[in-house]
Amino acid sequence: MKKLSITMTILLAVLLTMSCNTEESKVKQETEKTTTEKTKTPEEKTEKKKEENYGIITKRSFVDVKTTMDRLEKIISKKEGVRVFTRINHAENSRNAGNENVADSELVIFGNPKVGLKMLSKDPRAGIDLPLKILAYVGEDENTYISYRDVLHYKNIYNLENCKATEKMSNSINKLSSVITKSPEDFKLFLEKSKTKK
Repeated sequence: MKKLSITMTILLAVLLTMSCNTEESKVKQETEKTTTEKTKTPEEKTEKKKEENYGIITKRSFVDVKTTMDRLEKIISKKEGVRVFTRINHAENSRNAGNENVADSELVIFGNPKVGLKMLSKDPRAGIDLPLKILAYVGEDENTYISYRDVLHYKNIYNLENCKATEKMSNSINKLSSVITKSPEDFKLFLEKSKTKK
């Protein structure tokens, strides 16, 4: 009986030690994970977010949905080779279908066919994401946002190895999205600077 009691005590001590070691290991892993996250650059954090969201980038717009999309059309109309293919008012279509409680939402489909062709010739499936699209909408917090898929993410979906057009298009849509979401004051300054450059 005494031997059994000693054996049980030893076994219990071993189990407790193992449990403590496991907990310490978990805490250590969590600490390392947190430290790694803190030391990541904003670019690395953005890249991770892009992967988690299938390359979707979301930015807040400081003007309403219509103004945001009007700006997009205005800027595109001045770019050589780039055109708007269509503009879809999702909210209006939903209201016409009988759903009155729909937040503003518009989608603009646009692009440069010559640049897009470079990607399509590499992989025709890229046509799923081409032409480019930007969606403007009112979020749950009643602020206006835009969302679009970063063209660099296309390389994770399609066979676009050595296709430089993806980088060019990614830079273009990222710059464009930053311009159309500016506050009225900042957008006015942008237009003034654009005029002086000419």
